[in-house]
Amino acid sequence: MDSALLKNSICSTLLYYDIFSHPLKDSELFTFLPKNSITETDFQDELKKLSRDNSSIFAEKDGYYFIKPKDFSISQRIERENYSKKMWKKVVLVTHLIKRFPYVRGVTVTGSLSKNSSDKSSDLDFLIITAENRLWISRTLLMLFKKIFLLNSYKYFCVNYFISENSLEIEEKNIFTATEIIHIKAAFNPELMNKFIKANSWVTQYFPNYILCDPGLHSSGCRINNNKSMLQGIFEFLLNGSFGTKLNRYFKKITVNHWKKKYAHLQEAERNHMFKSTDSVSKTHPLNMQKKILGLYHNRLKKYNIEVN
Repeated sequence: MDSALLKNSICSTLLYYDIFSHPLKDSELFTFLPKNSITETDFQDELKKLSRDNSSIFAEKDGYYFIKPKDFSISQRIERENYSKKMWKKVVLVTHLIKRFPYVRGVTVTGSLSKNSSDKSSDLDFLIITAENRLWISRTLLMLFKKIFLLNSYKYFCVNYFISENSLEIEEKNIFTATEIIHIKAAFNPELMNKFIKANSWVTQYFPNYILCDPGLHSSGCRINNNKSMLQGIFEFLLNGSFGTKLNRYFKKITVNHWKKKYAHLQEAERNHMFKSTDSVSKTHPLNMQKKILGLYHNRLKKYNIEVN
């Protein structure tokens, strides 16, 4: 890879994380490069040279690389990492609760905490993996619990994404979803999370240096056993037959109708994207962060005249 192309790849990566004021270490930069054809050692040597070039839009300080002049983001990242340690303690408690609900098979952490970049305004974002044909039962019971016992608070219980274990591949394939996947952390059932990552091996098209199921990226430190609770076992025994299938369909139907009524002002395609509701997926993203982040990224690339595929 020639120096100009490498510089372009480095800048495009740093510009994405600049949206979150999140500087990167050299090893992280190497992993997240959109293109590369040199070894990590050679990359680090080239990176140091390029960061000292006054014409570069990025610089290095204390082992972190950032878009100029945002060197303040280094102390901000360290503060967020320290705060994230407290949040991970909350994850263990909340996951112990979530895993006890019927048909929950895996619990993963996404969003800012998956990158150890949480602050006081951050929620705990979970992606829940459920049993096949029972996603809507799991989702509805968890949502009812949140509304009744947590007064609909999202702070430590943002269960906004559900997929079933028979449909692990994410349909939306772009840098936003790829980034979320390679940062995802297992809170419960890491084996199932690894299956999820392998089912989404397409992320290596965006990050060729990323190693699937990299333990260094996906370790959460949570140690939660896979044993079912007695109440969970009883519920699943009662709902494993045709009644459970009908109830699952009913819960999906009333949820879809709720979104149609509440967000009738939206175009159907946009509403279906923000509130995706299929037999194997339930996504609830009313702020449509994916669209916003991709828009901000595009604007940054355009500002610095950087092209990426």
